[in-house]
Amino acid sequence: MCFFDADFLEGVRKMAKTYNRLEIDVNKKPTDIITAVQADNNSRYLDVSLFNNGVPLDLTGHEVKIFMVKPENGGEIWNDGVITDATAGRCEFLMTTEALARMGHLQTQISIWKDNTEILSTQVFEINVTKTLLGNSSVESSNEYGTLVVLFQNLYEAYALMTDMVSSFGKKGAVADARDIATFWQGVEYLAKYMDTDLKGLLEKAIANSSVQGVLDLIGTSGDSGDTTVFGKENAILENMKNTIPLYRPDDYLVQAVAGKSILLQNEEKSATYGNDTLVGTVNLPNDCTKIVIRGNFKGNSMQVYLNNAADNKTYWRASYFNNGEETYTAQELVLEQDTPLPSALKVYLYRGSKGTVYCNNLTIEACTLKRVVTKELYETGTIKSYGTVGSLGDTPYLPQCPRLDRVDYLTNQNSSSSVGITVEVDNIPFVRKIGAYKGYRIRY
Repeated sequence: MCFFDADFLEGVRKMAKTYNRLEIDVNKKPTDIITAVQADNNSRYLDVSLFNNGVPLDLTGHEVKIFMVKPENGGEIWNDGVITDATAGRCEFLMTTEALARMGHLQTQISIWKDNTEILSTQVFEINVTKTLLGNSSVESSNEYGTLVVLFQNLYEAYALMTDMVSSFGKKGAVADARDIATFWQGVEYLAKYMDTDLKGLLEKAIANSSVQGVLDLIGTSGDSGDTTVFGKENAILENMKNTIPLYRPDDYLVQAVAGKSILLQNEEKSATYGNDTLVGTVNLPNDCTKIVIRGNFKGNSMQVYLNNAADNKTYWRASYFNNGEETYTAQELVLEQDTPLPSALKVYLYRGSKGTVYCNNLTIEACTLKRVVTKELYETGTIKSYGTVGSLGDTPYLPQCPRLDRVDYLTNQNSSSSVGITVEVDNIPFVRKIGAYKGYRIRY
């Protein structure tokens, strides 16, 4: 027997939640001390306000995610947050059981996403997980990827939407309304019934008239409309079937999605001088990784970052030289994207091209793989989504959203090349990553 009403129990449940208030400027290192207790079960939350140089970040139409690296190689956590006040840049994150499974410093970073692409992230900060006096030997530390669960749920919902579209098969028109035809297959059944009944009756009536002209009058001509001739009824049925063909469909494309993130420098500085290259660290990449994004703070001139294949230590890629001045650190982003997968492991080096010293700190590398996105929204079939022209071979950038090959029209071809560009197959469907050189094109829904 329970002596407490529902309102009282709901109040107790809310009292059991603890919120850590945190204000973070994306351009500054967070200095607030955040403390949580090991093994607290889904009762602690981070209440975060995000700013950009003191101005609240407007999170309208965006998503927020949290990435954590647990101490002592305890695994990784990648979960979604909840936006509580979009215009004020306020959001909250649940400190899950997995997040608090290990005692020590939890390396944490919050990122902001739009249309499945990360657009901004905070500096890395720490959450101090203190030891609990209540033993719980049943809790084991492991990876937690709540965001991936949400993505799989979205795919399931997209599948359900397509199933519903197949069952409806388009929108009916005025002719279908008049005949109470709601679906494509009802139109086919209407035609079959007409062939078995109305058409048979008209032919029998024509034969009964015993005149060739009577038969021809009842059959009619190809331009007839209405219900008095065979051609008239068939034209009405064909018009209705045309109206039930799907006029709308979802967008379908590939994007480079973050599949892994490595932190090579955290609150640590490394430097290099002319003739003395410095190994910053080694990064392991997932299978089919065709793009990496290097982010860090750099100081110095005549600076370069280069990558060696860890298998043979031969130079694999060099970034262009850049100058950030000798006085203060400047945030820098370097991108390497190519047609084929990158090596499974790369060594990252810092290089100075002339006399002097260059410096680097807070260096992270995001590894990306191609992911298929089928939107929930429906767009009118054949509507132009984007268009453009590509010049020389050196002017062929990778498309941020890679469309299906069957939705790309090539309008011009300024040379004899028949190449459509760089394509890749996902789910046995070809998608275009790069438009071919010297071509005009348009992309349709």
